[in-house]
Amino acid sequence: MEQLRYDTLSLNDLVRFAQTNLGISVGRSTISRVLNEFGMTSYTLPKKPKLTSAQRKDRVSWCTGHLDWSIDDWSKVIFSDESSFELINRHNKIYIRRYRYDQHRLEKSQPRTHKGGGLGMWGCLTNHGVGNLVFYQGSIDSSKYIELLDSNLSSAFNRFPVSDRTGAILQQDNAKIHTSKKTLTYMKNKRIKLLSWPANSPDINIIENLWSIIDNKLLKYTISNNEQLKEATIRIWNDISIDTIKKLYSSIPTRLGRIIKLRGYSCDS
Repeated sequence: MEQLRYDTLSLNDLVRFAQTNLGISVGRSTISRVLNEFGMTSYTLPKKPKLTSAQRKDRVSWCTGHLDWSIDDWSKVIFSDESSFELINRHNKIYIRRYRYDQHRLEKSQPRTHKGGGLGMWGCLTNHGVGNLVFYQGSIDSSKYIELLDSNLSSAFNRFPVSDRTGAILQQDNAKIHTSKKTLTYMKNKRIKLLSWPANSPDINIIENLWSIIDNKLLKYTISNNEQLKEATIRIWNDISIDTIKKLYSSIPTRLGRIIKLRGYSCDS
């Protein structure tokens, strides 16, 4: 099992190692079966920020404080996020092999990188459907973010029944453009209620699942420029079903419980 120290080796790599170094002719299925017998499983190495011990503690505290929220409570939350989709090098999953109960596997991740041409986008999600999907080039500062909200956040509020709009709460992460004095002043003036949010917690933000849906479905498209990327992304975004959205909202209490159980590590691990 010395070779298993290299935990990102594929089954093909292990087959070649057995043939070259051990003189054993063995197939992929046999190696997979033996690894499973030893309790070693393969999973996708998640792309996420590395969590510090302080962030893990804060995440557990935040999740514990929101465990008593009902689905009705969560249905008042508008989830929002920025993401980017590239023309090339998008589908670069890395698989890692670990013992099934190895807690150290939760510490491993691959950094989020952005290569090649593509588009930045901002979207928002409600329990009643998706809001606007907005595209932008390059980075955005607080002023541009405020302009974005001013033009598009109403698309989320308008998804709510009129009687429920005043109770809606906006979720955003702790990026500088979200927490700057200028942005927070705008939120206060507009009387937008904000949900407190623990640092480095994309695994709680259910809109991340929509980015994954888009990313997977884009693989079926032939895309050679940003305009084609934009058209395909909008089509996928608008086709996201209410049933999918309801299931994501219903999953939130389970996510919180899992993060608590994992001592603050990502529930995507």
